[in-house]
Amino acid sequence: MKFKCVVAIVRPDAVELLEAKLKSIGVGGITLTKVKGFGEYKNFFTSDWLTEHTKIEIFAEESKVEPLLGIFLEAAHADIPGAGIVAVMPTERFLHLRTGTEALPDPSAEVPDPEPNQAQRCA
Repeated sequence: MKFKCVVAIVRPDAVELLEAKLKSIGVGGITLTKVKGFGEYKNFFTSDWLTEHTKIEIFAEESKVEPLLGIFLEAAHADIPGAGIVAVMPTERFLHLRTGTEALPDPSAEVPDPEPNQAQRCA
């Protein structure tokens, strides 16, 4: 299974709608970080030119990248400077630190029940 890293920098007011739309297509996890910076758009009305945005990072299966990009374009598009960017980057390896296993587990695989607690063992 191949993965891509999708990194987006969006306006803070777009985050709530993006989160809802990403959940609706089954995105398993995202990382959100508040960031400051400038690119094409600079805020000349402040002493430091920086604007606040939210950085979103998602590791997704290669087959799910196009739908993700569609959601970003639909939910975060704005016809104003500083609307944001999205980049798709290759992911060489994807490891879980807890288990050391590669990639994501099959979501349809059964998860074993945890060991019963003391009260359940005595019953």
